[in-house]
Amino acid sequence: TDNGCLAATGCASGFNTLPCEDGDVCTEGDTCAGGACVGAAVDCEDGNPCTDTACVADVGCQTAPNSQVCDDGDTCTTGDQCGGGACVSGGPTDCTDGNPGTDDACEPASGCAHVDNTLPCQDSDACTQGDACLGGACIGQPVDCEDGDLCTDNPCNPNTGCLVQF
Repeated sequence: TDNGCLAATGCASGFNTLPCEDGDVCTEGDTCAGGACVGAAVDCEDGNPCTDTACVADVGCQTAPNSQVCDDGDTCTTGDQCGGGACVSGGPTDCTDGNPGTDDACEPASGCAHVDNTLPCQDSDACTQGDACLGGACIGQPVDCEDGDLCTDNPCNPNTGCLVQF
């Protein structure tokens, strides 16, 4: 308060807004307001999702690690979780697409990638041979069932292969 003495009325006091110290380590910017010293709560947040922060009376800001789910920023990991105050990578991301015609990998910046390959494969068609991956699919060349006998037909059955029909 601002205190003074007036000749006509005697002692007088009025509230002011001067800086003050309220003695609480959990407040800052303390100023006088309404005859009391008050301050705004201290922001103890450290920006780390893997820590919990709080202001403790007579001590100040305290930080404790937590075990929250987090994101380590690597698209090639999954199940990331906080540990020891840091985000710990989980297991690798499964990029397997089940297609033998692609090489599967994970790129940290972009995620799963499936690149066509030309590996030998089996298309389960008895009427093809030399099967190989092409454009992500298993492709074979037709089997020649012709037996040289003009009196027979030689169709191909995808399940059993070449047939001889009279």
